[in-house]
Amino acid sequence: MRRGALILVTTSLAAFLTPFISSSISFVVPRIGQELNLTFYQAALLPLVILIPLASFILLFGRLSDHLGRILLFRIGLIVFSLGSIVALFSQDFQILVASLFILGVGASIMSANSTAIVSTIFKDGRGFALGINAMSVYLGLTIAPFISGIVVEFSSWRLLFLIAVPIALVGFLLSFLTLRTELKGGKGMEIYGSLLFAILLVSISLYLSLGYIYGFVRLLPLLILFTVSVLLFLLEERRSTRPLISKKMMELRRTFVASNLAALLNYLGTFSIVFVFSIYLQVTLHVSPFLSGLYLLPEPVLMVLMSPISGTLSDKIGSRKIASAGMVIIGLSFLIFFVLGQPSVIQVLIILAVLGAGFGFFSAPNTNSVMGSIKMEYSGFASGFLGTMRFIGQLASIIVATYIFSLEIPRNVMVGIFSGLYVSIGQLYFNDFVIGFKQVMLLSSIISFAGAISSMMRG
Repeated sequence: MRRGALILVTTSLAAFLTPFISSSISFVVPRIGQELNLTFYQAALLPLVILIPLASFILLFGRLSDHLGRILLFRIGLIVFSLGSIVALFSQDFQILVASLFILGVGASIMSANSTAIVSTIFKDGRGFALGINAMSVYLGLTIAPFISGIVVEFSSWRLLFLIAVPIALVGFLLSFLTLRTELKGGKGMEIYGSLLFAILLVSISLYLSLGYIYGFVRLLPLLILFTVSVLLFLLEERRSTRPLISKKMMELRRTFVASNLAALLNYLGTFSIVFVFSIYLQVTLHVSPFLSGLYLLPEPVLMVLMSPISGTLSDKIGSRKIASAGMVIIGLSFLIFFVLGQPSVIQVLIILAVLGAGFGFFSAPNTNSVMGSIKMEYSGFASGFLGTMRFIGQLASIIVATYIFSLEIPRNVMVGIFSGLYVSIGQLYFNDFVIGFKQVMLLSSIISFAGAISSMMRG
């Protein structure tokens, strides 16, 4: 096997792990809650614990890798991820599990910031195809997570998921020494103070948005105050510092960088809640079993997996603008059809989700290729981290927005239970209310996706 292929295997293992373990945790929340005797709100917190460090630290680690080296940070990420998984494997109470998942999320953040940067730096020719393989690995993790999780909780313990993740991370760590031999560095050093302020402001706003719906936004006002103060201090530090986190040179960017990142934010904002919304829709309105619901949701990630390498290769040949924009239009039309149908049948859900997945596959790899190609290679860690920040903030916001829309029709405690996986049915009492909420989410997702298409077309 050629070295280039082995490098792709190494980075793809890391790209696979984050969506696999985060999706698996969401799937097995009810079983974890039963075993550890968690309260309703404790269990609802678990799926968010991994996403918070992903959204908060990925830009910091991307920028840090430009200074210390992307391969070094990539390896550290794999080890931190493994340590978090091992602690989670043996955790016996809520506090230890939350701490371990947070550590795991930090490791995932380091990996995510650097795997894309490594690929885009090494594969200067055929970068779109290589990034397509990376994207395919992400979707593969999303695809098989429900299957593996279902089998694990049916015949064993949820802890086995971490036992599966650790060897994969360690294999990636060992392969990195065989394939990634020359360290990759970029820009000059950076100041720690500004970097910490940036991490604090992202952690505080992520916690506020994630937990505010569960515990009450007024009750968590100190987090919002901390965010505001951190933003002000960060802006002052950036102006004062001779080595800012986001330097003036990096911000002398083409329109492509800004438009592509905005498109990515809108893409994930509009689409990430699909699994949650449709898994409940199938069970509540069509009375499909949880296992079959997982099967019916497969067309979307499968089409993502199939389309990503193709669209990535096409973006190398004809550019990213038209392909990525067409993908966003397809996604927007798919959501619009769901809105018009109101109560789509199983067959309609299968077909439209497949089309939506193809649209996502056409968007993701070309958009990533566009971002990484719009900035100097010395700042590829920053570019990868910035794109990752947009992605994970979009994911967090997608869940929060969808949950809020449903909460306007259905009581809050019921909706938190639904989106945390604690409830698999809301019963006939809220049937019509759920359908109304479903249509509203579809319409908003369609509008957001079309806005993403406009942003995508604005790239150079």
